[in-house]
Amino acid sequence: MASGTVGYLVITAIEASGKNKDENYVWDSSDFEGYVKVELRGGARNIKVSTKKAGVQGTAIMWNEAMTLEVLEGANELRVMLCRDKLVQSGSGMKRGTSVIAACGIFVSDILDAVPIDKYFELFKPSAGGEGGFIRLGLDFVKDPNDLPRTRDALPNGLPAAGGAAQDSGSRKRKGRGAAWKVPLVLLSLAAAGAGGFFGWKHYQDNIKNKDSSSKKESSSSNSKNKK
Repeated sequence: MASGTVGYLVITAIEASGKNKDENYVWDSSDFEGYVKVELRGGARNIKVSTKKAGVQGTAIMWNEAMTLEVLEGANELRVMLCRDKLVQSGSGMKRGTSVIAACGIFVSDILDAVPIDKYFELFKPSAGGEGGFIRLGLDFVKDPNDLPRTRDALPNGLPAAGGAAQDSGSRKRKGRGAAWKVPLVLLSLAAAGAGGFFGWKHYQDNIKNKDSSSKKESSSSNSKNKK
């Protein structure tokens, strides 16, 4: 384990929904490819890694992709951003940039106290802090790098990185938004009660209804065969 490394945070970006608690679609578009960018802040350097891109299907995006981030001493915030590519003017031409659709922040201490976690977290838009939908994350923590799954990694030099995503040096200054937008930090307990309790429960109920419906159909079909 590298010097100053506390352990490793395994994050699975499962899915995101463009609907808010009232079932209203809040993303600006439904025709784009989105990806999740996660960043651990507060340590000697910021650690970043991203998922692959996936298109919106209906009102949601599915990834089910795991990532690993090195947790450094002093790391205190996990920043989760739903992003898409955009073209920006650069001199006489255009270059590809990043547009943040919505984001949230989670206290690292809350995560370490509660792992393993599978919850929906509420996202907020960068412009006015409005509703940005929900994202479902799986979170776990391991101390021994030998216990890590094979994921898209942001790991120190010398450790295997399956996905090849490089870690951020933390020395480059951020361009664009700078400090103009402060990502809302949420208490994990509140996020679980608000997003997981409402949004996750609705999905659970829908799944139960589907299973019950399938069971009734199978039972009806079985009874019909027995009568024959």
